[in-house]
Amino acid sequence: MDNVHAIPPSHGLYRGLVRGWFALTRRKIRLLHAGDMTAEGPVLIAVGHPAGFLPALALSIAVGRPVHCLLPKSLARGPLAGFLARQMGIILCEDEKPVSEENLREAVDVLEGRGALVVFADENSAEQAAPGTLASAAALLVGRAEAKPGCRIAVHPAHLFLSEATARSREILIYIDSVMARPKRSPKVPAQGSETAAFVAALESRFQENAFQLRPADLEYFLGDLEEVLRTGLQEDWASRPDWKQDTEDFVLSRLVTEWVNQTNYMHPSRLVTLRKSLDEYRHLQKECALRELIVEGADSPLGSGWQQTTLWFEILLGLPIAFYGLLNHLAIGLVLYLARSFKRNSSRTRTVEWSLRATVTLVFYAIQIFLMGHWRGRAAAGYYAPSLPVSGAYLWRYVGLVRPQARLLFISITIPALKRKIQRLRRSLLEELDRALTSCDEKASVPR
Repeated sequence: MDNVHAIPPSHGLYRGLVRGWFALTRRKIRLLHAGDMTAEGPVLIAVGHPAGFLPALALSIAVGRPVHCLLPKSLARGPLAGFLARQMGIILCEDEKPVSEENLREAVDVLEGRGALVVFADENSAEQAAPGTLASAAALLVGRAEAKPGCRIAVHPAHLFLSEATARSREILIYIDSVMARPKRSPKVPAQGSETAAFVAALESRFQENAFQLRPADLEYFLGDLEEVLRTGLQEDWASRPDWKQDTEDFVLSRLVTEWVNQTNYMHPSRLVTLRKSLDEYRHLQKECALRELIVEGADSPLGSGWQQTTLWFEILLGLPIAFYGLLNHLAIGLVLYLARSFKRNSSRTRTVEWSLRATVTLVFYAIQIFLMGHWRGRAAAGYYAPSLPVSGAYLWRYVGLVRPQARLLFISITIPALKRKIQRLRRSLLEELDRALTSCDEKASVPR
């Protein structure tokens, strides 16, 4: 059977339309490595990533030759997706396990016709931790196709990285590894069980060498952060219960969580990277909150009790107009003293000379300002204005020297509760996302084969 007949004549047109759709949605597909895959001969691309309609379309247009993808029908929802899948050469199979004989025959025909076939990791199989479950579909197809004399399938492991839709970069990264080395056998001798087991073990080993996964050191760091978040969540929950005395010091991550993290690291690394970013944000907010608390609690002038803080708030708000009035009255005085370098700490003038200079400049400007007020507004206004000059100046000195530092602490202190609520929301979001992932993993593991 020639594989050319399995590709619809309009494949090129729809391939261009799919490329245009990816461009419009700002999804850039980047093929980082294509292995040593040739343009001819039967090829099986075994993707160590959960099946999906979007990855199938990305692979269909990224590989240099026409490819077929074996995909569950439930992932191509709606008549439009089903029509597009048929035009792109995607083989839609029923979600039942094992794959129906009709779909299996269609996929094997692609390989026997010297075509290229994409098959995803079989994550829906029960007992995912058991060897051979993720590569079971690939092993079945290779065994069926190579049963035909003279048919030798080139198997290329492949890795995907799909950035989250909310991420700044929405690239889809594709890495097709080099062909798997397998011992040759006589076409007259059927494949033995040990050979099949060795093949699936080797393929799953290549799956676990995902080019996009977190490195072991980063993974250990991630698990430590995850354990801290879970422990903090338990502490917060237990603290709300009356007379609850149990602590979380001896709690560690469960085996289920650790296995899910390890498997997600090589099957769906983008999900782990997203969690890693959320954990980094969580730790950053924790450090920021601790720093603000340290600034408030370790300040030279503590804020004091609640009523003292309330009094300070009233003085900051109500005293601001008075301080501003004093600033306007003494702006020219301050400018002259600044030009005279009166505020310079290493001045060569003695302290007596310095204060005499300040007093002289202040009195001269007071006299000028009172004279101008009397000239413009009359003697009565000048009489009221004169005593306000030293009073507003003294209050400006107090406002700048005492209130301003405490106002900064006060403003920092009112941001701490909001920051703590943000940390709690982020922690709950992390725990809910982890719970959904573990629940989904548990449901898939409980599906009978």
